[in-house]
Amino acid sequence: MIEQIFKALSSRWRIEILKRIIDTPLCQCEFEKSFPIDKTTLSRHVRELHLAGLIEVEQKGVMKILHIKDERVMEIIQLAEEITAREKERV
Repeated sequence: MIEQIFKALSSRWRIEILKRIIDTPLCQCEFEKSFPIDKTTLSRHVRELHLAGLIEVEQKGVMKILHIKDERVMEIIQLAEEITAREKERV
């Protein structure tokens, strides 16, 4: 399970999805409008996040509403961003 979480966090698109839904659940269609990737690729990213247990997908008619399952995932992302920023400062 740990491997799935880190695999899910290995994509900038999946991290961006998590960042956007941390405060407010959003419809997957919102990402289709704003991400420069096709619907199929977006669906694969959502599926990866779901399989890793990071999000829930609520079906409301034709809409898929994305929810964060555990907000602590943002702590992992924030920590990784801090480590990356420190490494950039050293170079």
